[in-house]
Amino acid sequence: MQRTLVLAAVAVLALAVAPAAPAKEIAKAEVCGADGCSTAAGDDRQVLGHGGASRMPPAAASFYMVRIEVDTSAGTTERWEMTAVPDRRALRAEDGTWLEMPPEVAAVIAKLTEGRRGFPASGLMGAAPPPEPRSAPTPDADSPLWPAGVLIALALAVGGVFLVRGSRRFGPASS
Repeated sequence: MQRTLVLAAVAVLALAVAPAAPAKEIAKAEVCGADGCSTAAGDDRQVLGHGGASRMPPAAASFYMVRIEVDTSAGTTERWEMTAVPDRRALRAEDGTWLEMPPEVAAVIAKLTEGRRGFPASGLMGAAPPPEPRSAPTPDADSPLWPAGVLIALALAVGGVFLVRGSRRFGPASS
């Protein structure tokens, strides 16, 4: 037991004396669209470094590039890029992995892209094709419901009106 206490004390002392490892901190972050970039300041830089859970690729939509620079403890700078698709709440990492866009990241991207144009959906790599625009349905001339079906429905409605009126005229049976 005494030996365990000595080992625990040595471990605690070693941790107390060891220098703290400097944390990697985002030195620069910017969000770029088709018409230029906006630089993040303060806490917004740190927020842009977060991603969510993995997800399936979204349907293509307008997108922005997020560029991040991190100062490492060795005095070097690491750089990476992500693709942000705000309309789909999605991020794509450099390795092609799609991630959910956390709400706080979406808020920073919305703030930094206000008044900026995104890149066109056609340039978004790794996304599902955009949905086809839907047009209003039009009556099909070859449909069995046009015009015969409409006439049948109209005849049934008129017949229903006569039935209701006829039941009012005679009223309920008296006892």
